[in-house]
Amino acid sequence: MELLGWVVAGLFAPPGEALFRELQGGTLEEALGELKGTPVSLPHPSFPALQEAYTALFVTNPQGVPAPPYAGYARDGVLLGPSHHALLEIYREGGLEVQETWRDLPDHLAALGEAIALLASRRPDLAERLAREFLHPWLKRFGEAVKAHDPTGFYAQAVELLAEVIYAKTGVSQT
Repeated sequence: MELLGWVVAGLFAPPGEALFRELQGGTLEEALGELKGTPVSLPHPSFPALQEAYTALFVTNPQGVPAPPYAGYARDGVLLGPSHHALLEIYREGGLEVQETWRDLPDHLAALGEAIALLASRRPDLAERLAREFLHPWLKRFGEAVKAHDPTGFYAQAVELLAEVIYAKTGVSQT
């Protein structure tokens, strides 16, 4: 679960030089391959194309953001709803706190990924619960939108791989 968490955190944080280096160097594919149990090949878009795709998919889009990166929104259809508060309770139960320097909501997928990674060794039950109850619903609700609207194919393939990995690790259905 720890590797899954770090991969999710890296994929859903705004793309910076580190993600681009991991993609170009093959370390992201190696990590996804380790999670899946078979070699993985991802599209390698240019850095500006990756940033544009991220922005259009998850941040701002004239036609509406196709996949808001908030786990609570995927479950409830609203920001700061009951799922947001349930997620915060799981964070508290696992001894996690949202740092003041974090500039987004605590149910952002990058934060969720970090929480899964941090809880994997000390509270594996909570890490799996986060993947099953929060990451999986986001992938189920928004995975097809990412696939339909990603001009690079990078995020489309990544969400498909994550759905397969979560199924393998937690047994939750991909559909």
